[in-house]
Parts: sequence; C-alpha cells; structure tokens
Amino acid sequence: MKKIENYNRINGAVNVDLLQHTHIIGVGAGGAYCLYESLARSATGKLTVSDFDTVDDVNLTRQGYEMHQLGKLKVDALGEHLLNVNAGLDYTGITKNFLVMDDNELDSIFGKGDLFLFLTDSFSAQAFGNKLALRYGKPAIWAGFYEKSQAAEIVFTIPGVTPACFRCAVSPRYEAQQNSKSEIRISSNCNTIFHSQILDAYVGMLIMAILHNDVPGYEFSNWFGNRWERNLLQLKIHPAYGTEVGSLFQRTFAGSEGRAITFNSVFQKIEAECPPKYKPCPDCGGSGDLRSCIHKS
Repeated sequence: MKKIENYNRINGAVNVDLLQHTHIIGVGAGGAYCLYESLARSATGKLTVSDFDTVDDVNLTRQGYEMHQLGKLKVDALGEHLLNVNAGLDYTGITKNFLVMDDNELDSIFGKGDLFLFLTDSFSAQAFGNKLALRYGKPAIWAGFYEKSQAAEIVFTIPGVTPACFRCAVSPRYEAQQNSKSEIRISSNCNTIFHSQILDAYVGMLIMAILHNDVPGYEFSNWFGNRWERNLLQLKIHPAYGTEVGSLFQRTFAGSEGRAITFNSVFQKIEAECPPKYKPCPDCGGSGDLRSCIHKS
C-alpha cells in the first residue's frame, strides 16, 4: 500500500498544490544530493536531474550516496533514494551531457521546466546554463563554493524581476576564463557534507521564495517583489574569510563589534551590463528585462 505523504506541517509556509505541479530541472547530482532529497520531501511533483558521472568512493563522505551504489550512475542512485522518500515523485535522470545536446533535445527537457538549477563546478556548464535560462525565460539558480569552501556564492535570476543575468553578475569570471588556457573549476577539497548541506539549504529556501514570489499568503511569498536587483548572494562559512579591511563582509558587519563573525550572508546589488558604464552583456544585452531574451540566446 502506497504511503500518502502528509504535508500538514509545511502548509502555510508553501503552497503544496503549487509544488506538486512544479517541474524543477537540475544540472549536477554531486553536492546537491541533499537539496534534491529536500525537494522530494517538500512536495515537489516533478524533478529532472542531469549528470553523467558515477558514484565514487570520495562521494560517500559528502554527497549522501551509499557503499552499495559505488559504480552506479549518480542519477540512477539518486533516483532510487528519492523514490524511497517520495513514491509519488515524477523523477527522470539524464546522463547525456547537456552541452552537446541539439536544440530538439534541449527543448524537450528545458522547455518543459519551471525552474532551472545549475549546480556544477564546471564554468562551461554554468555559462551555458545562463543561455538556457534566457532562451526559455525561466527562473534559474547557480551555486557553488569558493576555494577551500570558506565562502559560497549563489546567483539567481527571475525574468521580469531581476534585471541582470548570471553573466552580468560574474562577468570578471568570464574574462578570467577567456584568459585561461584551461577551464576554470573550483576544487571540492576541504568541502564536507556540512558544507554541502548548508549551501543546499540556502538554495532550497531561494527555490521556495522564487516559486512563491507571485503567490500571496505564504511565508515564502513576495520575497522579491516586482524588481529585485540584489541577485548575487554570498555566504561566509569560515570566520577568517573576508576579515581584511575593506572587504565586503568587513564593511557590511563593521558595526557588530566583532560579534557577527561567521555564517553571515549578503545580497549584493547587480547591474545589468550596458553602456556607458559597461560593454553590452553578450548574453542578455543589458536591457534590464530578461524577458526580452526569451528564445534568442
């Protein structure tokens, strides 16, 4: 007999019916394992996850996978677990690299999603994710840690609400990639499962806020209103990060007299890149309205 999920405790925070009719598409099944599990527990109706990697022994310490799943495709091992959590979840695992998919394949996957997650350590994947979010006009989230996991970064875009795209938010990274002989990747060294879980929790809360932004009456309703320019979020994990004079965290929490030393977060204002201050963003054009890019990128 199928167990019926009881969502009584999350009613009021979220619209369960809305979530059950929501399709979330995630790229990357590594550190986001706990996030996908939490989405399955939170009434998400449909989840598609893309990753071509297999479960390795180094994944056991920080990604939720189990010994008996070693050698399995991550999306298959993840799916086994998620369906044990929520038997009603409509789950699809994809192993083909989305960077080599043709337009028909991309349309069949991303064209049917409600929100995109790009959660990899690959610059190419994150950059292509921006083009997909603009092309399909869907809200999207990018997340990852900095070196040694002392701090983390989340960028999110909501067409019609956030004026700047992912590329506008991290344009210096694009310049660094252009000048690099190899692809920029952030090492997962010093990254424990506790790091993964704290970032997953922040991303999960933002997912709920994005999905409920125009849905009144819930705790996650109207976080961002009709215009929200602070769509880059930085999280301070290690007490020593950002303590140098003039750094973002030092400036923001200078009045705390040293009491706010870690686990802080700052939403940063991001401008759509356009003349005369910037060159036009090659992805969104810097129009200040991401809806103008739908089906063009």
